[in-house]
Amino acid sequence: MRLSDLLRSEVVDTNGRRYGTVEDVLIVQDGPLLLPFGAAFRVDRLIVGTRRVGTRLGYNREGIRGPWVLRALFGAIERRAHEIAWDAVVEWDGRTIVVRADAA
Repeated sequence: MRLSDLLRSEVVDTNGRRYGTVEDVLIVQDGPLLLPFGAAFRVDRLIVGTRRVGTRLGYNREGIRGPWVLRALFGAIERRAHEIAWDAVVEWDGRTIVVRADAA
């Protein structure tokens, strides 16, 4: 799977509620050891929103540093963005990601 395959995928839960599209993916490097490169990367969370620039820049996340005006502006606008754990994914057909109803 490529990261570009996940981006812009539609996210819905098992009850049919629409969350938006995948705007970003949080990956961590704690997978199996791949010599000589180190630990493998794995998808940890999906950042799901409504295609806004603040989400793509990461201003919906806690602890983001930067100009306070931008943090305040994008923070207010991007409150609707969701972080969904990858282990909450039930199904993915290449276009739509279905997550458990309690995922977000």
